[in-house]
Amino acid sequence: MTTVRTIALIGSGPMAIYTLKHLITHDHPLDITVFEASDQAGLGMPYNPQMNADYMLCNAFSREIPPPVAPLIDWLKHLPERELSEWELSYHDLSARAFYPRVLIGEYLQSQFQDLCDKARAAGHTMTVRTKTRVTDIVPDAAGGAGVAWQHGDATGTAHCDAVVIASGHNWPRHPQIDQVPLISPWPYTQITGAPGQTIGILGSSLSAVDVVVALGHARGHFEEIAGEITWLPNDGEENLSISMVSHMGVMPEGDFYYPFPYGPAAHLTSDAVAEEIAKGTDGLLDRVFALLLAELDEADPAYLNGLPPTARTVEGFAPAYFALRHDLGGLRSVKRDRIAARESIRARQTVPHRYVLLRGHEVFDDVLRALSDEDYDRFHAHLLSVFADCYAAIPHLSLARIIALYEAGVLNLLSTGRESEFTQDDTGVISVKTEDGPVTFDTMIDARGQSPAQLAKLPFESLTKMLKHPDRPICGPFQLELTETDESRIYCLALPQLLERHPFTQGLADCAEHARALAGHLLARD
Repeated sequence: MTTVRTIALIGSGPMAIYTLKHLITHDHPLDITVFEASDQAGLGMPYNPQMNADYMLCNAFSREIPPPVAPLIDWLKHLPERELSEWELSYHDLSARAFYPRVLIGEYLQSQFQDLCDKARAAGHTMTVRTKTRVTDIVPDAAGGAGVAWQHGDATGTAHCDAVVIASGHNWPRHPQIDQVPLISPWPYTQITGAPGQTIGILGSSLSAVDVVVALGHARGHFEEIAGEITWLPNDGEENLSISMVSHMGVMPEGDFYYPFPYGPAAHLTSDAVAEEIAKGTDGLLDRVFALLLAELDEADPAYLNGLPPTARTVEGFAPAYFALRHDLGGLRSVKRDRIAARESIRARQTVPHRYVLLRGHEVFDDVLRALSDEDYDRFHAHLLSVFADCYAAIPHLSLARIIALYEAGVLNLLSTGRESEFTQDDTGVISVKTEDGPVTFDTMIDARGQSPAQLAKLPFESLTKMLKHPDRPICGPFQLELTETDESRIYCLALPQLLERHPFTQGLADCAEHARALAGHLLARD
């Protein structure tokens, strides 16, 4: 077995940062090279100021972000008062339960990345960070490592490494479409603020869509806060602005609510209980774990399930019952009502029992997903994933207030297409969408569906993909790629689109940290 001494990290966002955190604990000196395509290392796309506006909020509060070196709240407390004031913050405002702008989180991550590099060098490791350097190919070798082909301006070269970690983050289509209708990509955010037309459609109604709506609100008018209430006023010439979020169900996630963190213990849906069910085999596994979820809901809030139709106690019937109240009341009317309850939850420090069960439950459910049969995974993806995604995508209250301000100004709608959606574009460029309320037309439509999953075969490294044993099989922990030419592969994949195939909850920083820990533990244990 080859001793691991040289390691390439492709990407320098959160996944790479948390991987680096664990790699530098190794007893033997390592030579680590970080390849970053952009001009700044240590950010990641969701936190990069070139991609995001400073009013876009992270929906994880401070304590939920695993510290690469120091907790976010401690880092903030050590910032000069002048820097805090640039974010309209003061030391008095800082809280471990607060939400902060994603660009500010990016500054934190970048600082943590630099601290990790310094710690690595102090521990005797060699650290090289190559920005503006795009990896063009990965060529596996017989020993299990690879040659990493790179390009920096007009210069090219190959770095031979004992191990490679692909941590390349998001991958957005340059020209997104739906039903062959062209859409505008929301990244960088200037594509939103520069979007043409007065009648604008947004495909999606979750966190990415909220970012798009808020960006349009800032670009076409301004938000004002008086006595704690936010209103929106249009710029001159924007009085006829109309924005519509369009999604299958026509509902938005609810606002952030109070819950204990770290999570309190569960009674039924526990990691041990799920492990016991996995040990019994795949037959009926999804239904058995779903039964644990129902038992947990009944324990925490007996009235919740009893207030839903009997079909809510089935895998196929739970989501329709869960979303029905918001859908029937009307998407944005429901948002307004739910915001009141969410604010009261925070004020009174009292949780919403069924939401708390589902929030904790998605982490435990994640343990079972790789053990499901393909048929059961498809059932989970079709019938339950949307419920968990809705719950962990809780919206910060400031973002919610801005959404409501646009709604009350008569600018914002939330439309449902149902399952039989249809998008067309005529010769003049006008886009037509078939909705439950009839056809609706838009001058422009922005894609806010979020990151899509992709197979390993879609990795942008031709030599590597040709040597994959299972290019169509989802990647699972410890995220080591199986290759045709060697049994000793030390090439690992933490690229987000590929992870999402079987790790659908891999969007937050806590998941990044956990995957990185598992990968680094496996890699270093082989040395």
